[in-house]
Amino acid sequence: MTHCKPQRFADVTYRVEDDVAIVSMNHPPVNGLGLGVRRGLVAAFDAARHDARARAIVLTGSGRGFSAGGDIREFGTSAATAAPALSMHVHPVIEASDKPVVAAIHGFAIGGGLETALVCHYRVVTDSAQIGLPECKLSVIPLSGTQRLPRVLGLAKSIEFILGAQIVRARAFSGTALFDRIVEGDEKHLLRVAIDLAREKIGSTSLPLIRRLPLPDCDPVSVVAEARSRLSCSEAIKSECLNAIAAAAESADFDAGMAAARAIYDRLISSDQVSKQRDRFFESRHDGAAG
Repeated sequence: MTHCKPQRFADVTYRVEDDVAIVSMNHPPVNGLGLGVRRGLVAAFDAARHDARARAIVLTGSGRGFSAGGDIREFGTSAATAAPALSMHVHPVIEASDKPVVAAIHGFAIGGGLETALVCHYRVVTDSAQIGLPECKLSVIPLSGTQRLPRVLGLAKSIEFILGAQIVRARAFSGTALFDRIVEGDEKHLLRVAIDLAREKIGSTSLPLIRRLPLPDCDPVSVVAEARSRLSCSEAIKSECLNAIAAAAESADFDAGMAAARAIYDRLISSDQVSKQRDRFFESRHDGAAG
C-alpha cells in the first residue's frame, strides 16, 4: 500500500492512498464550511482531477464528524458570501468529477454538510452519524437540499424531515436511496469501506448524480397539496420551505427547481427575521458551527 505525503489546501488536506485521493475537511471543531474549507475543496478536487495517481476520490471530515454546515463565525461577514460559494461553485466542481467520488460520513452531516454529501456520486455512513437539514430553525431553507433530498427520499419524507428540522441517526435511513452503505464501526473502518467502494467504481462509464434522478413519487401534486393543507398561517418559514421543495416537482428540470429555491433563499437570507433567529441560535451555541 502506497501513501503519499498529505498536501494542504487552505482548510482541506489531500493525500493519495494507492489509487484513491483522500480529500479531508480539516476545520475544527466541526468542519464548518467556511471560506477556507470552500476554497480548499475547490483546490483539492482540481488537484485530484489532474493527479494521474488518483483514479477515485473519497471526501471525508477530520475530527468529530463530516461537516456541521455553515461556519457561524463567518455569518454576517464578507467571508460568508465570498466566492467560492457552496452551491454555486463548490458543489458543481464535485459533481463535475469524472472520477468516482464517495462521501465517507461519520459523526454528523448537517445542513450544508449533508448537502455536500448529496452532490457526491456515492455516500457511506456510520449508523450512528447524525443527519439533518435544520435550516428551518434559522428561518432559511436548505437551498440545494430542497431539490436533491426529494429525489432520494421522496417528497413526503423530505417535507417531514426538512419542515421538522429533524436531526436523526443515519440508521433511520436504512432501505432508502440516501446512503449507499450504512456501516457499523469507527471512522477508520468507515474510511476503509469508502476506499473499497471508490476502487470498485473506478472505470464506471456512468457515474450517478442525484440531480439526474426523477422524483420517486407517483402523485407529487397531491403530496404537496396535502402538506400545504396541514400548515397554519403562522408557519411562514415552513410554507417557504415547502414552496422550495415543491419546486423540485413543479419545475421543468433540476436547474429550474434550483433557481426557484434560490429566489426563496435569497429573499429570506436578507430578512430581519433571519437576523433575529440567528442571534437566538448563536446564544445557544458555542461550538463554532451550525447547520
